[in-house]
Amino acid sequence: MKEVISIKFKQKEKTLNEFLNIKNIENNFLTTLDGQVISFLKVSPINTELFSEEELENKMDSMSIEFSNEQQPYTIFVIPRKVDISDFVNEQQELRKGLQDETEIKIVEKRIISTHELVANKNIIESEFYLFIWDKEEENTRENLIKRANNWRQRLKKCDLETEILNETDIILLIKSFTIPEFARKEDTNYSDNIVKIRRRIDRIQ
Repeated sequence: MKEVISIKFKQKEKTLNEFLNIKNIENNFLTTLDGQVISFLKVSPINTELFSEEELENKMDSMSIEFSNEQQPYTIFVIPRKVDISDFVNEQQELRKGLQDETEIKIVEKRIISTHELVANKNIIESEFYLFIWDKEEENTRENLIKRANNWRQRLKKCDLETEILNETDIILLIKSFTIPEFARKEDTNYSDNIVKIRRRIDRIQ
């Protein structure tokens, strides 16, 4: 990360990178100060409320199989975000420009206002899902992580889950979301419960 912020701990000054254990972010990888290389996948959410009970049960079974078969360590983060309505609003504003009929214009304008009010009044949240995989930094670590990431993508695709491997910019934005949580802007928000972390490690029997 190019940006460096200084913070003090017991008279000793540390950069934010040191505090977060970040050595470097380049291409599709984050390298830590303690010698780990991490790759990040973003998993697109699905609306399970549209499934029947049988469909939901089948979906859970298939996902359980794929996750339980994984023999390497991974971490899943579920991060709630406020719904971003900017694309929808821009689309409606462009639509309004091409309208001539007053009634149609009023309908589009009311649609925009109603959308703003719905999000503002109900504080609607959508979740973002991330999967982290990592390994100790060695000669072929990055190549192996890409293979593992693509393997995850193929396996999750069997469950109808679309994924993407984060690039350098996306990783930086993700890290910033931890250091500057959106929910911290609200004084009455306890954002300690807003990030759900699920870890799985493989304990080897000696």
